Amino acid sequence: MKTLKRNSGTLVGCLSCFLLFWPTESNAQVKEMSAEELTQESTAILYGKCSKVSCEWNATKDIILTHVTIVPEEYVKGNLGAEAILTIPGGRVGDIVYEVSEMPVFIEGEEVFAFAWKHPSGKNLVLGGQHGKLKIEKDKQTGKRMVNKKILEEEGESDSLEKDYKRPQKFRKILLEDYISEVRQYMNQ
Repeated sequence: MKTLKRNSGTLVGCLSCFLLFWPTESNAQVKEMSAEELTQESTAILYGKCSKVSCEWNATKDIILTHVTIVPEEYVKGNLGAEAILTIPGGRVGDIVYEVSEMPVFIEGEEVFAFAWKHPSGKNLVLGGQHGKLKIEKDKQTGKRMVNKKILEEEGESDSLEKDYKRPQKFRKILLEDYISEVRQYMNQ
């Protein structure tokens, strides 16, 4: 009988450890932000050309930061000068890659529309992670500049911290000038 109790106890202990340390999928939780929320919370909004992307270790050498230089065509809100330098966590230094999910990726030469927020450290960060950067592309038929605006499922859903990663994200192409007008309307509210 003692052997049965001891084996039962061992089995329960093993099962408990197995369940406790069961690998689970983990996803970053980034608040989905509407254009209105991005506009209200940003300290600067600009569009222009990405002229430089550089990565370096922070002072304590525990995080890699990417510094993106954007030559603004226009500031819609605020002003970061003739060259706006935005800092993004993550990047590559030598053979070491430090990835931070939900952060935007910038490519030298691309045109972008960006929402920036001044961090207490003094660095300008992209507000809202990947939601705070929109790539500007020319429409092949009209030649007009367009952005892909993210469509939230329903009004008010932007307050949800978790998103369904199985559901495809919805975007709608919108003229850059129309998006700028929309953002300016949010500034006047």
